[in-house]
Amino acid sequence: MEFHQLRYFVAAAEELSISRAAERVHVSQPALSRQIRSLEEEMGLQLFDRIKQRIYLTEAGKSFLLKARQLLCDSEMMVQRTQEAFGGARRTIRLGFLSPFLDDLVAPVVREFQQRHAKSKVSLFDLAPRAQLDRLRQHELDLGILANLEDDEAKQLDVIKLSKNRFAAVVPENHRLAKRKSVKLADLCDDEWVSLSNSFFPKRREFLIGVCEKAGFVPRIVSEMDSLPMMLAEIGTGGGVGLMPLHAAKLPHSGCSIVSFTTPAVYSELLLMLPKNVKRDAEMESLIALIKERAAVL
Repeated sequence: MEFHQLRYFVAAAEELSISRAAERVHVSQPALSRQIRSLEEEMGLQLFDRIKQRIYLTEAGKSFLLKARQLLCDSEMMVQRTQEAFGGARRTIRLGFLSPFLDDLVAPVVREFQQRHAKSKVSLFDLAPRAQLDRLRQHELDLGILANLEDDEAKQLDVIKLSKNRFAAVVPENHRLAKRKSVKLADLCDDEWVSLSNSFFPKRREFLIGVCEKAGFVPRIVSEMDSLPMMLAEIGTGGGVGLMPLHAAKLPHSGCSIVSFTTPAVYSELLLMLPKNVKRDAEMESLIALIKERAAVL
């Protein structure tokens, strides 16, 4: 098994499209398909179902995606830390984030930071909240951007509130409310629900139950998914309805419609996390200030 195979698999799993994945990793579609099939043959497992020129992750693929993504991130962290400790390399600031915030929060902030601090480096890690929290506690990440946090974890880390993160409803495109411009959360009281898993997104199940109870009903949660793309895929194939940040509507969501909520709106807080009691140098303070400034206008 080679690291480039893992990168190709992760790209295909996140895009759910061979053509988009090939464009993302800068290889031809046939080459990417061959490498993924080689990976499946080596594992003796089918990672994707291929139906009518579309791909869907199998249960094995869903499980493997999380480990593959974390392995790629951990390998980069390992190289950086070893170079810093023994090779005299300048310390890299390692920033974890949620993928929906890459293009309009993380990337602009890093560009501005690099212009101000040309000799510094920021390395980015697209990780689920639970993986970010684990690496923050182990000082393998310097900063993490996520939403929702359990009380005991908040005590273990320094927490900076960035902004309120507005949510929307996600329904199958043939759902009775799919064509509406906006809905009330209570309009979905009779539907089955898909949630993100607490194992990867702390307190997400409790968040869903809490906002639904405020709307006057208890959601019937029928499945929990390990990532936002997997939740969208489940809903797009008729698996139920769900909640997602309105900010994430730019993610591929074939088969889904995303509908805003009328008043009262549904929010969660976007947070910036740091390891506890770590001295912040001028470069770190500069990066934090840029993140706060950019998050305030999203």
